Amino acid sequence: MGQAAIEWMAYHQALGLAKLGHKVLLFAPEGSKVEHENITLVNVGKGGSLSGIGKEGVDLQSKRLGTSYKMRLEITNLGFLIGELLDRDNQFDILVNNLRGEAVVVPVAQLLRKPLVHVMHLPLFDELSSLFKRYNTHLISISDAQRKAFPDLNYAGTVYNGVDPNFFTYNEKPEDYYLYLGSIGANKNPKDAVLACKKAGVKMMIGGRIKDKDYYDKEIAPHIDDKNIKWVGEMHPADVVKLYQGARAFLFPTLWEEPFGLVMIEAMSCGTPVIAYPNGAVPEVVEEGFNGFLVKNVGEMVGKIKEMEQCSLPDRQAGNVTMLQWRRNARKSVEEKFTIEKMVAKYEEVLKKILRY
Repeated sequence: MGQAAIEWMAYHQALGLAKLGHKVLLFAPEGSKVEHENITLVNVGKGGSLSGIGKEGVDLQSKRLGTSYKMRLEITNLGFLIGELLDRDNQFDILVNNLRGEAVVVPVAQLLRKPLVHVMHLPLFDELSSLFKRYNTHLISISDAQRKAFPDLNYAGTVYNGVDPNFFTYNEKPEDYYLYLGSIGANKNPKDAVLACKKAGVKMMIGGRIKDKDYYDKEIAPHIDDKNIKWVGEMHPADVVKLYQGARAFLFPTLWEEPFGLVMIEAMSCGTPVIAYPNGAVPEVVEEGFNGFLVKNVGEMVGKIKEMEQCSLPDRQAGNVTMLQWRRNARKSVEEKFTIEKMVAKYEEVLKKILRY
């Protein structure tokens, strides 16, 4: 659906803090663009996750240089990054780490004698947790649920992800379909959303990046009929907004311990309530009976879809809430808790706290 969520959050961190008057040294892939008088952009790397030579270019080089090329490319880019950090150590007071290859920066920060805070966009694992313990690394979780597996680390705060409500704009009058957008794979479990819509007898739009082709071919493709269940694939961000706006509800039957779930607040910003499985951070985003429903299986999801269908009719309600109220509540949730401005303000608060100590 466009640029990855982690990159968007890092972009908004930098721009938001710059707008608040902070000087920001931003290390980003070659070709990145962000313009503000308080931001100095430092381009590092020519491929891999720090940049964008593209999958085809990486695959071509892999054929020529061997299957370890992708890993070597990542490490090379990280080497460029570390070199820039060492060369510019007098240009910053604190390091905010959004890297997927987060571990390599941790000992470097200690060498530079600079405080480091790592933003936990991804789940932790035992070895990474041990490294953070060794260096007593400051961590920012993106949900409270994210801390449960490793509760004894040095958490500096929780900062929820945010969206721009001026981009994900509100719509009061949905169309007649339900929506799933996101990764297509077993952990995200879009199959249950499809089954629920079929059993409820409602139309559905489904799309996203196919992470597991075998899963898509076996569990999703057989249900696509382009009439009641329609595949929309990956789409331009503006078209994604229209899909959110038109849906009666967004379906999110995730099976894994979701670190946050950005698609939920994107949908809610457009006025679309969420019906979701209560795994990971989901209960911190979906308030039962206010901006959506928490369900445990396909059968319960079917029941809530039918309630939504009832309240889409004139003078009918679901849980004593009309469709208009559902949509206003969803938007209100975002405005009160999940905007870019609130996210940046919280980052500023946490960073100031770390620098004081």
